[in-house]
Amino acid sequence: MVSRSITRLINPSTLRQVSLSSSSCATPSSSLPPLRYHIFRAPLPYPVGLKLQNDIIDVRLKAKRDDPVGSRGKGDVVLMLEHTPTYTTGRRDNSPNPNELHPEEKKVQNVGANFYITKRGGQVTYHGPGQLVGYPILDLNVMETPTRCYVEYLQAMLAEYARDDLGIQGVLAPHPEGHVGVFSSPTEKFASIGIHLSHRITSHGFAMNITNQPIKWFDLVMACGLADVKATSIHQLLARDDKQDPDLPTVRQVAERLIPKFGELFSREIVPLQQEQGGGGEVQQIYELVVGAEEEAKRVNSQQGGWPEQPDLSRQD
Repeated sequence: MVSRSITRLINPSTLRQVSLSSSSCATPSSSLPPLRYHIFRAPLPYPVGLKLQNDIIDVRLKAKRDDPVGSRGKGDVVLMLEHTPTYTTGRRDNSPNPNELHPEEKKVQNVGANFYITKRGGQVTYHGPGQLVGYPILDLNVMETPTRCYVEYLQAMLAEYARDDLGIQGVLAPHPEGHVGVFSSPTEKFASIGIHLSHRITSHGFAMNITNQPIKWFDLVMACGLADVKATSIHQLLARDDKQDPDLPTVRQVAERLIPKFGELFSREIVPLQQEQGGGGEVQQIYELVVGAEEEAKRVNSQQGGWPEQPDLSRQD
């Protein structure tokens, strides 16, 4: 079910342009098919989300081989979700020794979160409840979008939401020293970006702290390799700006507000990912993978008895 507010905002005739800092990254004009989205109901264990992304990319690559013209942009999808408590690091982090634990992993042994080395860009970060994770799976070739510009689009979208929609003061994107992400000051960060490309199809994406719940987990590591930068959240920033409202935005509400901005960015209609009639086409296969991931997440979370609300520091060495 699409909320009435989203339906109103995604009308292509009302789309406005997200402002970009680089004139060479003008917002693209696109005649591609609608961009589909799905907002997950419950947190996903990280391996479930990772497998889902890889499986969707496999479906998309096969569709491109079988029907290069008909599949153009058809399988583009944005997944919005939370993860259960997880630390990850990216492919550019050259510190791991295969015979030893990652240095940051040593800090978070037995606190209640898993640790994974992934193929995305960037260094160590945290994912968990209270944080919105966005996984756009988009074909940059058919969108005629350079990788650098795609990262800037995501960065500008998150910054504009915080600054213009929520009224948060002092939003910096990028950091004054050029670090990718969205910062509330040179020493505070509330959103990270790390992507991966497979045959020019994107995966991974962005993570934005909405509630204060992720902060204690972030405090245990040096996030993104920035020793002088600490994590903050939308809720903390609203309270600091004297905008604390009894109806502070939930993770899902922020997801619903961000979804239309993908239409603004890429000049595309936004529609929910739904079951399609007529067999196992590309979109139907992606829909079935998403449904399967939700069912697997429910099974795993039930089997594990849920997830911790905060790090357990009692078992640390």
